[in-house]
Amino acid sequence: MWKILVVDDEPNVSMGIRDFLLASDLSITSVETALNGFEAVDYLRMDQFDLVLTDIQMSRMSGIELMETIYMEQPNLPVVVISAHEKFDFAKKSLRLGARDYLVKPVDEDELLRVVNEVLAEKEEIGKRSIERSIREHGKHESDSTRRREILMELVTERGLSKQEHNELAAELGNELRGPYFGVISVRLDLSHGGFSQREVMYRDRKLLKFAALNIFEESLCEWNGLTMNGFGNELIGIIQLNEQDVSGQIQALQSQIHLIGQYVSVNFTQYLNVDATIGMSSLQSDVTLLSRLMEEAHMSTEWKKLHPEQQVFYYGDVAAQDSLNMVEWMKKVEECVQLLKGGDEEQLSPCVLEVEILLRKLGHTDELVNSYFGMLAYRIYGLLLEYGQGNGASLRRFDPDVYFREAVAASKVDRLASYIVEAAESLRDLAQERDRTTLARITGYIQNHYRNPALKIQDIAGEVHFSSAYLRYLFKRETKRSVWDYVTELRIEEAKYLLATSDKKRYEIANEVGYESPEHFSRMFKRYTGVSPADYRKGSGG
Repeated sequence: MWKILVVDDEPNVSMGIRDFLLASDLSITSVETALNGFEAVDYLRMDQFDLVLTDIQMSRMSGIELMETIYMEQPNLPVVVISAHEKFDFAKKSLRLGARDYLVKPVDEDELLRVVNEVLAEKEEIGKRSIERSIREHGKHESDSTRRREILMELVTERGLSKQEHNELAAELGNELRGPYFGVISVRLDLSHGGFSQREVMYRDRKLLKFAALNIFEESLCEWNGLTMNGFGNELIGIIQLNEQDVSGQIQALQSQIHLIGQYVSVNFTQYLNVDATIGMSSLQSDVTLLSRLMEEAHMSTEWKKLHPEQQVFYYGDVAAQDSLNMVEWMKKVEECVQLLKGGDEEQLSPCVLEVEILLRKLGHTDELVNSYFGMLAYRIYGLLLEYGQGNGASLRRFDPDVYFREAVAASKVDRLASYIVEAAESLRDLAQERDRTTLARITGYIQNHYRNPALKIQDIAGEVHFSSAYLRYLFKRETKRSVWDYVTELRIEEAKYLLATSDKKRYEIANEVGYESPEHFSRMFKRYTGVSPADYRKGSGG
């Protein structure tokens, strides 16, 4: 039932743990062993495991580096550290990277069994809840995020939930949602620079920086019973909860307290991570079923950054008080339209274009306002075209609003807007396909040049093309019908087959040349891929 990976550079240790676990009554059907982090990463990319047990200090790739790789590629895979080092720093760093426990060698067998049993039992319980949830929602796909984050995300994003559904979700959280007053905070992080040297943060390090930011965010909201989670992209989301005493008194005092929370969070990001953040604060409500509306308010507040770039914290009450919600509403519709263009969702784009026209006519009471609102959308679309068609600026010149709408008055601009968006969508689709083909060539080229490196990571490949690891995996699978690591393994094994057939190099020499840390690991991977051992393959090829 359960499949476990044990990673330790002492074979007697890893084999001993393997034999002990297989002899236990925990329904463990398979235990693989790896002598270092590189071997472990290969196994993890080839198979699905339920738990990893790893040492900390190993040659070439340490346990900490292995955990960082696991966090980036399989964030929900539980890890338990077994180390001879009792140093607090090792344990602290391991736990901050998500380790479920930290055991010190020589590990007590009963203690090891207890920890493994707890982790597997928790995993089984999560699986049961996922199945039950899937049945209730008629097979709706469960995300890879934790159940707690899933519940919180549903509460702040799903507007159509009934009162009963709210109660069911809140019940799953236990007593975490106790209010009685709720507010939502949206934090948009600028992860391009960070640290006290304000150095540029490479893409492969941004997830770790976001992970650290989430910890700071959680600690910042402790006083207000905060519930925090990762949003999409560089967003963090928080729910604050105030009691009757907190909200008693004058409205001005309550608004000051909300501002204080936002400023406190902003200062902590700057003080501890030197990261800039735009913080949007919703109003407060005593009805938990309004969390999704509060999420929208928080998002609308962050949009105010576009008008006040020097400001960091924005409160929905201030935005409403300034009677500028028309602009916020328009910016929200602009963003919706742009996201549909990015996603190539033509079915949803047509009604969105119609809504844009209606809203523009409603908001544009004067030609000056029409031109202002219109310019925000048209130039955003033009910028998107230039982004997708890097190096093709001249061919996209016709989409420049100053060219496309030359000498057009405000009313005729609105009339021609639909055709502009439709033509832009067609060009974006062509540019995206060309970009994907070019990007795929860059990805395969990079892999072909680096597959011999045993330390090759998905972050390295993603950094080369400036994509997220998730999108890179999706794009590669979509275009080639196989995973990135299947392709890497194929290159390694094909090169090994060539060397076995055409040279008299030793097994360890070939293993090292094609990107494997040890000849034993190379042999296992070769046989798994070809069905025969390297020696038998060499005999069969006449080498």
